Amino acid sequence: MIRAYTTDPAIQPFLPAKETIAAAKRAGLTVGDYLDRYSAEPQVTAAAVQALLQIGALSNGVERVCEIGPGSGRYAEKIIEALRPSAYEIYETASDWLPYLRRLPHLVECPADGHTLSATPTESVDLVQAHKLFVYIPFVTTVGYLEEMARVVRPGGVVAFDIVTENCLDEQTTKTWVAENAAIYMLTPRAWTIELLERRGLDLLGSHFEPLSGALTELLVFRKR
Repeated sequence: MIRAYTTDPAIQPFLPAKETIAAAKRAGLTVGDYLDRYSAEPQVTAAAVQALLQIGALSNGVERVCEIGPGSGRYAEKIIEALRPSAYEIYETASDWLPYLRRLPHLVECPADGHTLSATPTESVDLVQAHKLFVYIPFVTTVGYLEEMARVVRPGGVVAFDIVTENCLDEQTTKTWVAENAAIYMLTPRAWTIELLERRGLDLLGSHFEPLSGALTELLVFRKR
């Protein structure tokens, strides 16, 4: 168990742990349900995980999972419940969320530098994922993580992440972003991403659109050849 965090000013926590946990308690909700309602709509996390499991044809037998930026652990909880892995690696730069995450079973806390998966050996995990992360961080950081995800997943394993692609945009969405100065969201080109990962031995299995506050995000699921 290693505690670490990044001092990179471009990589900052999105929601503070103490205030978020307290707000969920006041609302009479779990933290996961509270965040679903706060940032999207009820049950969006469960729907995304179900889509990932179906598209990736994942079931019991997954031994090792790695998640980048689990935050509150709302996706981790559902993945662990469905797959029951023997090890669940996390890379989390928000140190205030780490004590809350440590309640997860079979947790392996990796040193997070905000750019790499340096503690995870090459071709060692069955599933590597990131949720509601690449929509906020700089594009160059996302690209580095995509390279790392392709490195650490074993042949036959699954890579899954959501990004704001051109397919997520329409005129009303862009008007809303302009009106609200929604500079928080980062765009990642879909075709370019698929081609990059194809060159790294990953084939796209399918995708699933998820609601995001004021927008959509697209979950892409790949399998390594």
